[in-house]
Amino acid sequence: MKIKSNYTKLFGAFSLTFLGDGLTLAAVPWLISTLTSDTLYASVTMTALRLPWLLFSLPVGVLIDRYSRKHMLIGAGFTRMFLLLALTLCIWGGWVSIPILALFMFGIGLSRVVFDSTVQTVIPQLVDESKLEKANGQFTAGQLITSDVLGVALGGFIITLHIVFPFAIDAVTAVIALLFLISLKGKFYPGDTEITRKEVRPMKNWKREMWSGIQYVYHDRFLRGLAILSVTITLMYSIILATQIFFVRDVLQLDAFAFGILISIATIGSIVGSQAVAYMRKKWSTKQLIISSILCMGIIYGVVALTTNAYMVGGLYFCAAFFIIVYNVTRSSILQRSVPNEMLGRVGSVFRFLSFGISAIGTLLGGLLVRVSETIFDRLFSLQLPYLLLSLIYILSALIFAMKMKNHSESQQRNINA
Repeated sequence: MKIKSNYTKLFGAFSLTFLGDGLTLAAVPWLISTLTSDTLYASVTMTALRLPWLLFSLPVGVLIDRYSRKHMLIGAGFTRMFLLLALTLCIWGGWVSIPILALFMFGIGLSRVVFDSTVQTVIPQLVDESKLEKANGQFTAGQLITSDVLGVALGGFIITLHIVFPFAIDAVTAVIALLFLISLKGKFYPGDTEITRKEVRPMKNWKREMWSGIQYVYHDRFLRGLAILSVTITLMYSIILATQIFFVRDVLQLDAFAFGILISIATIGSIVGSQAVAYMRKKWSTKQLIISSILCMGIIYGVVALTTNAYMVGGLYFCAAFFIIVYNVTRSSILQRSVPNEMLGRVGSVFRFLSFGISAIGTLLGGLLVRVSETIFDRLFSLQLPYLLLSLIYILSALIFAMKMKNHSESQQRNINA
């Protein structure tokens, strides 16, 4: 009962946090538009929300592996609650400006880094190893439903009443989420039991501790390969996201409303994938799921590049989103299962740092790729080109990773027989 109760409380805090986050993300662009019409200022403000992932992912991973994870969650929850209450007052009083909003976004982003990173290390302390895919799938579904569906939809409606309401509701959800976190039983120190508290060494050199996470990934052949694969997958996916709106508008000839429907279809595919991955794990190994999901994504996006039929693309987006979630949930479960719990914060932070860092580069490359391509080819092909490249690289990556894992398994077997 204790574990089940803690799991429910953590899931409740997680879902409430992302519900409020969806409301805020829907409202921030509208708030920015009331403060400035300068696109540079607008982009800087939104960048402030993501910047903490680049700056603090690695240091936060060290803290997660050194202190009570419950206290880390409470600290992140309290910070988020305080910032949202203060931001709500500033908006209500008419004291908000672009610099002030950017500072609030940076602080809220930092609290998200701590909260999201810590949750990923607490989940394996609450569930059996055999149920990691199911638990990760439930948390992923919770995030998608509360943030991407309910949060954004409600945010768009609530904004019409008053711009301050989404932020105020987010502040209320932050208060309730904090109460859930405070009520968690246990301290969740790094490791499998509370005894680990006595074994945790004082952090004398945080840079050395941070570097140990990087070294752990580098020296583990499987994790190193998974990190390279993750960078490749994220880079190419960021490239197509950067120009997706133009692909939908100019290639598929869809308007903003139809684009919203297309994204909603993809979101439904993600939710279905998050629930199906636990069943799929019973039939296939994690390595088979990783390889097959990447291979399927490569084939699906290759077909997207070759069609201008919006209905077909909608179905393909559903399938692609399904396999994206299967890949992400499986990868998270692999890390939680293969990395010692006392190292999980640092190792997970390495993957998050690589993911967010490469996504920023991919976004820039996506726009640059289309611009350069347009000097040689027409716009239609230039907007299809990112999907073609993604398809090729995903298929090659899946095949290379499969061969590497086969060689790795054969090498391990030889060592056992020696």
